[in-house]
Amino acid sequence: MKKFVFLFVTFFMWGQELKASVDCATAESFMTQIGEKVVNLLTDKSISDQERANQFRQILEQKFNIKAIGKFVLGRYWKQANEAEKEKFLSLFKETTVASYATRFKNYTSEKFEVLGSRKESDGGVVVLTKIERPHGAPILIDWKIFEKNGQLKIYDVILEGISMGITQRSEFASVIQKAGGSIASLNQALEKKLISPRV
Repeated sequence: MKKFVFLFVTFFMWGQELKASVDCATAESFMTQIGEKVVNLLTDKSISDQERANQFRQILEQKFNIKAIGKFVLGRYWKQANEAEKEKFLSLFKETTVASYATRFKNYTSEKFEVLGSRKESDGGVVVLTKIERPHGAPILIDWKIFEKNGQLKIYDVILEGISMGITQRSEFASVIQKAGGSIASLNQALEKKLISPRV
């Protein structure tokens, strides 16, 4: 049942996007390059935390479909937001993502990224299965939902240990907005507060 719900939600999530079908080999190669680049970046102790964050931001902007992900995590509130609120949200969403991941993995030392395989989805996308091997601790399993749009491969969702980050954030953001009576501005304010704390 959970698998059915996940497939239904992800189909609805990206069904309205105009995308071309992706083949598994291309998607795996795409993720191999990105994964190795990210792990090397996070384990490189020769660069400053600020430079690490800047480079991670570039990867996020180039390889992820930030707007599509942002629209999904806002859900029905996306249509209720005005253009200024949408623009501000997408900017804050990107920056909080950079701050979260660049700091979360800053203590990585000799981790290794490995592509385990992939599967074709009925919506034309490909889910690439990967893991990060750690010198201390169990491997981290991460799946990546990939589509091709306008001739470029883009990441649309990250599934960490079986949990969709898009669906998780959608629930979290909806809770914040609902508690504020449906105000998108309240979510933007909450995201701004996250960025006030010490950053990399």
